[in-house]
Amino acid sequence: MKLKELICDLPVNRIIGETDVNVDYLSCQADKVRNNTMFFCINGTKVDGHIFAKKVMLEGVKVVVVERVLDLKGSVTQLVVSNSRIFMALCAKNFFKCACDKLKIIGVTGTNGKTSTTYILKSILEESGYTVGVIGTNGVWIGNKRYATSLTTPDPIELHEWFLKMSLSDVDYVVMEVSAHALTLGKIEGIRFDIGVFTNFGRDHLDFFKTISEYEKTKRNFFNKKFCKVAVINADDVVGQKIIKENRIPVVTYGLDSPADIFAIDVKVNNEGIGYTINLCDDVMRVKYKLKGKFNVYNTICASSAARILGINSEKIAQGIMRVKGIEGRAETYELKNGGRVVVDFAHTPEGFANILNYLRTTLAENGKMICVFGCGGDRDKFKRPLMSKEVSKYCDFAIITNDNPRYENPKKIIADILDGISIEHDVVEDRYGAILQAVNMTKESDTLVILGKGAENYQEMNGRYYPFNDVEVLKKYLKQ
Repeated sequence: MKLKELICDLPVNRIIGETDVNVDYLSCQADKVRNNTMFFCINGTKVDGHIFAKKVMLEGVKVVVVERVLDLKGSVTQLVVSNSRIFMALCAKNFFKCACDKLKIIGVTGTNGKTSTTYILKSILEESGYTVGVIGTNGVWIGNKRYATSLTTPDPIELHEWFLKMSLSDVDYVVMEVSAHALTLGKIEGIRFDIGVFTNFGRDHLDFFKTISEYEKTKRNFFNKKFCKVAVINADDVVGQKIIKENRIPVVTYGLDSPADIFAIDVKVNNEGIGYTINLCDDVMRVKYKLKGKFNVYNTICASSAARILGINSEKIAQGIMRVKGIEGRAETYELKNGGRVVVDFAHTPEGFANILNYLRTTLAENGKMICVFGCGGDRDKFKRPLMSKEVSKYCDFAIITNDNPRYENPKKIIADILDGISIEHDVVEDRYGAILQAVNMTKESDTLVILGKGAENYQEMNGRYYPFNDVEVLKKYLKQ
């Protein structure tokens, strides 16, 4: 594609050089450029991408996007823009043929429940005969094919390439997770969602956002005409109530306790899962779901609300919910030969811990002990660490504190922060593999072992390296032996 065609409708402050040059690739990573690449100098929180401009020129880069004019010699074109991140998102959209405009896209944001909600909605839409794409924490799905990705919401270049692949694969609907980071970093600029969905709000990401109010504001700002045509909002959530009152776009509400357009009553729990009666704007039906817990009632009625807006009938909604047998890394349950059980879950916030542990304590772990293996991510909000261990102390009988993804932080410092909130008997085993094995050996008949924090993640991040690791695979290997 010619540069002049790529940027013809985009806001450029100044152009230094030729625009009649070919652009074959886009990149914001200096180690991933080649001939005819358009390189975006991103002014990041740790590294200023402008320092790589001269280096990438040697690799064949013909166009650099900058926020200030650089002293570059040679046949390179500089595009001076106000915000390189936003410009990158808009360029990526144009480069990949504006594929997002050809798709019907539902964006799901919130602190907890995003992944589960997207998978439930995927099932409902597929039950109705549609081809569905999913983008989120557990990877990318195009129909029945799954692909790995490293971020909840991929960076714009990768994101729009996925949109193009989905468009070429005749995908009808895309259901994607929209993270707070994606909103702040301009990843979704140029995308208008058919529906914006809000699950809930809790403490998270205060390593990135300066205050909890800034994090909250970021979530709320998704629900405006720029990004969403209509919103689905949790009426039982305090931040959800604020979004409803702001009334910047049409809103459909859902809930269990507050007045809402779509709500559930008569919730029952048994060995087969949960059942409840849902009122879909006065269309009443009984719903069954194989996974348990109040939080799963919210996830299912949230997905049902979005499906209703899309015109899916109540029978298909109920069938779609019922066909979900489980979601990888979300309350995955395994029975031990001695009568105990192991539950693996992605919960990684105080609210997430409270949700899963309360559910397990009041159902599976009524007659036995509950043991928890958990850690906290490094280089992330350190203030939530003792809050998470307080939730573990509230519901569990014993804890093994271990590594999660320490990243560049000293694991001993992370564990020290966790120990500030622990008030039950516990051990510290830094090696996560060893911690899981020790916990399984401790789990007796009627006991429940809960392994929290990583869910379906297949790596451990330490000092800039990714080591293969998956909680479920460790568990399965041990059980097989």
